Amino acid sequence: MDSVGPPQIGDWYRRLDKGESFQVVNVDDASGNVEIQSFDGELDSIDKEDWDELELEATAEPPDWTGSMEDVEPDDVTEDDSPSDRGGNA
Repeated sequence: MDSVGPPQIGDWYRRLDKGESFQVVNVDDASGNVEIQSFDGELDSIDKEDWDELELEATAEPPDWTGSMEDVEPDDVTEDDSPSDRGGNA
């Protein structure tokens, strides 16, 4: 099906069959695995061939990206703490 193209590290996707969102955290070309992390922090792996068969849509980063962090209140962090803002933007 390949509805979103190849996986991109750092991008968020939603599985249309389950309604679950996840972020791609690594793409291992040697093993053919796409490593993903769900909003709650659970890590999983998808075979690249299976990736092409999934019904996915690209989605925005959740507004509360602290979901995978224990004991962190969303009000205790700022946008400067966001992992998507780390890249040396000066």
